[in-house]
Amino acid sequence: MSQNIGDYLKEQLKEKHISMRELSKQTNINVSTISRIINHKRKPTNQHLVEISKALDVPFDELLQRTGLPVKSSENHTNDIQTSIVMIDQFLEQSDDHYDSFSMEKLKKQLDCYEKDAETEEGRRLILDTFHQKKEDAGARGAYMKKLSTFFHRICHKKGTRKELILMGAALVYFISTADVIPDYLFPVGYLDDAVAVQVVMNALANKT
Repeated sequence: MSQNIGDYLKEQLKEKHISMRELSKQTNINVSTISRIINHKRKPTNQHLVEISKALDVPFDELLQRTGLPVKSSENHTNDIQTSIVMIDQFLEQSDDHYDSFSMEKLKKQLDCYEKDAETEEGRRLILDTFHQKKEDAGARGAYMKKLSTFFHRICHKKGTRKELILMGAALVYFISTADVIPDYLFPVGYLDDAVAVQVVMNALANKT
């Protein structure tokens, strides 16, 4: 059985002769937070793992897997979106009350609202001004991020029908927004509902009239 995230980080710090205080300085993560992660008293957020990955020079996917989240080989991301949907189901089955609010109905209703936002010039400006920063902050990879980047490129160059651009815009606003059905800070579930939102939009694009 592979080490959990706490034991793995403890081992990495020992091997690289880095103290928790030094790691705190390099990552801007409070030393008490690092201590709690290492001692199995809290889960790291996605952003924690991004910063720790950089500081310790270890693969982000490796850290992700140590949290207990199954990670597909980087050689094949073709089914990442479908895998994310399965992961959400698995985590909801074993999670606490923080995740009770997730539902496909709620997600689709939120996307409908964002379609209206995506039709406006203000919504388009939000996408153009903030997508790259949110993408960098997320540290997310795989098929769904590639699809979001494709959506962004098409919106930038207005490549698509009005309906297509609205649908793609809704997915991007969903990703950018802080009002996710599952908040991004609830790692490892955070960001996975964004992947489901992309799948919903892809299906809508495929079935558009």
